[in-house]
Amino acid sequence: MKVQKIIYLSLTILIVSQFIGCVAAAAAYVAKDVFDGIEDTKVDAAVSPGVTKEQLNQVKRVAFAFEDENPAEMAVSGELTDVMADTLTMEMLKLGFECIDSQKIKNTLEEEGVQINGKVSLENALKAGKTLGIQAIITGNIKTSSAFRTGGIMSTKMTTTSKIQSVALKIIGVANADILMVVTINYKHGKNPDAASKTIAKVIKAKLENPFGKKKRK
Repeated sequence: MKVQKIIYLSLTILIVSQFIGCVAAAAAYVAKDVFDGIEDTKVDAAVSPGVTKEQLNQVKRVAFAFEDENPAEMAVSGELTDVMADTLTMEMLKLGFECIDSQKIKNTLEEEGVQINGKVSLENALKAGKTLGIQAIITGNIKTSSAFRTGGIMSTKMTTTSKIQSVALKIIGVANADILMVVTINYKHGKNPDAASKTIAKVIKAKLENPFGKKKRK
């Protein structure tokens, strides 16, 4: 009888210890994932003189109009900046913003007699923004890095993987076409476009809600 109790107790301890180990491992994995996301990302922001926290807090309806610093480097399965604008639009919507996509801006401009070939310029985006009630146009440059690899030892097929290395954003008020804030994001190891979009959207939201952080404005 005592032997059975000892065996039962030993099995119970073993099962509980394994469960605790699994929970600890899962928690460590989540913590590592969060830590890595913070560790390899450097964020900086500067607010234009005269722009207040209250003014930035009111920005809820936005649109993206990215510039191509070097179009040759941006082409990865189409225009990467267009892909980023689309994914950022989706991520901003998830965070509660009203985000106007580029097609709606193009349609509005064409209705006003402006012919658009290719990308929408910042000037035209601001023009359409007034009609659509957009409060801020988010523009800027995206820098990427590319890695090339073959499919295997005997394969000649080569694939290209692009990562976002840094983003420089300008948040421009539509009403006066003035720069409200500049935000820079640098990734130590680079991020794939989808992961970068989530980070960028969260940074934009955080900086619009709390532009000065814990520092007192001089």
